[in-house]
Amino acid sequence: MLRLDMNVVWTVINLLILYLLVRRFLFKPVRKILDDRQAEIDKQYAAAKQAQDTAEEMKKQYEQSFAGIEEEKSAILTEARELAHDEYEKMIEDAKEQAVKIKADAKKAADIQQERYLQQARDQIADLVVAATAKLVASRQDEEADRELYDQFIAKTGEKE
Repeated sequence: MLRLDMNVVWTVINLLILYLLVRRFLFKPVRKILDDRQAEIDKQYAAAKQAQDTAEEMKKQYEQSFAGIEEEKSAILTEARELAHDEYEKMIEDAKEQAVKIKADAKKAADIQQERYLQQARDQIADLVVAATAKLVASRQDEEADRELYDQFIAKTGEKE
């Protein structure tokens, strides 16, 4: 049968006391340290997660901002091209207007020169008529002499024109 000895009872009691002491003074502080470390790790993990979320949000904002900059760049380039085209059209129109003005001025100058030449021709014809009349009056000859003077007059005016 089973015999209980006092040594066994005291050993069991010692083991129980030792278990309670180890549990109280060793396991609880160790468990507390492990729980504190776990809480610290969880806290750091949450901070890292938040930093990662913040970084991703900033990345999205950067990408949106970059897309906005690209759109703005395209708009500015389009506007610059339109302004350059408008300036080009204006320069072409100004050049055409200047060409028309130069052409009109040249025509006007040519007309004035032509009128001057015609006036000189009229003056020369008048001088010739006066000279012929003077010769005619001075010579007062017959009809055949008049015809000869008239033919000379026509020949001279035909040559100069």
